[in-house]
Amino acid sequence: MSSTFSFKSGDLLVKLKNPLKKNSEVEISVAYKSGPAPGLNFGDNYVYSAFFTCHWMICLEDPYPKASILMKITVPKNYRAVASGNLVREADAANGTRELTWEQTRPYSTYLFGFAVGEFSEAEVKAGATSLRFLGVKDSADSLKAKFAPTGDMLSFFEVKSGVPYPHSQYTQLVVPGSEAQENTSFTVVGKDELDPIVNDPKEDWVIAHELAHQWWGNLLTCKTWQHFWLNEGITVFMVAAWKEHRWGKDAYIKEIQLIRKRYQRAIDAHFDVPLAYSKEYPSLQMKRAITYSKAAIFLDTLRTSVGDTAFWRGMKDYTRSHVGGSVVSKDFQSSLERASGKDLSGLFQKWVYEN
Repeated sequence: MSSTFSFKSGDLLVKLKNPLKKNSEVEISVAYKSGPAPGLNFGDNYVYSAFFTCHWMICLEDPYPKASILMKITVPKNYRAVASGNLVREADAANGTRELTWEQTRPYSTYLFGFAVGEFSEAEVKAGATSLRFLGVKDSADSLKAKFAPTGDMLSFFEVKSGVPYPHSQYTQLVVPGSEAQENTSFTVVGKDELDPIVNDPKEDWVIAHELAHQWWGNLLTCKTWQHFWLNEGITVFMVAAWKEHRWGKDAYIKEIQLIRKRYQRAIDAHFDVPLAYSKEYPSLQMKRAITYSKAAIFLDTLRTSVGDTAFWRGMKDYTRSHVGGSVVSKDFQSSLERASGKDLSGLFQKWVYEN
């Protein structure tokens, strides 16, 4: 039975025939077709999705509601594909094509759903119980293995620091031409511009670490509203520095923090040093990144110094374990760090995070 619907400011509004009773549920099925749109990137014999999912499929723009998803993708037989979740079915379809069914059963924020298909090269290795799958538009299988060689050690490092196992049986990384760095549930898209410096300098591993870290901070734990977006990105930026310290030593950590501080300085120089949980519009994407990515990471470094390493990492584990699969706000992070350290951190959080 069809219902009346309309569009307003990008939202699909469905008028129900009968009012909902309190705490009741309703199931709505939507059939629609869409052509190429922002959020879909087309190249020669490939296509992949990138932020923002709501540009190419019906979804909820707010990060708080979580959902599962099942995708059916029809591709030429010589194409490889990746999508959110696990490949649960593969069958021949019409005209020399295949139908691939991918299912993500764990609920995630819908902006994290995505897919990619194309004539990709492929390689696969194991890291403990996790299968690491590498896809590339132009890279050979051997090249993919060489560039993504640190992934297994990174995965183990983030599992230890979070206290939470990687939540999927497989993690896929796709390399595409140009500049790209986008996390999705169970896979990541990275651009050659970000990845290829690792060929000449193994310490240039930031994009692998950053996007993998999002599988915990940003994906498993997602900010409840965009006001708390620093919990997604700031923690991940800091985790890159923490990984570099683990892999390359204290000097590498200090160097990374110095680079982050320079990016934060842009906001200070622009007289836009706003709190991390800033609720108003940013004047530019650069200023937003300077705050939610860089200032946030500097705040974490400050917290680490204030409470000490043992309490800081104990607090990070408490925060991650306590909110797996949920949505978080700044107070949640503060509470975990206070429990772990036994300190009242309200002064630090008021100075860095909250609006007056």
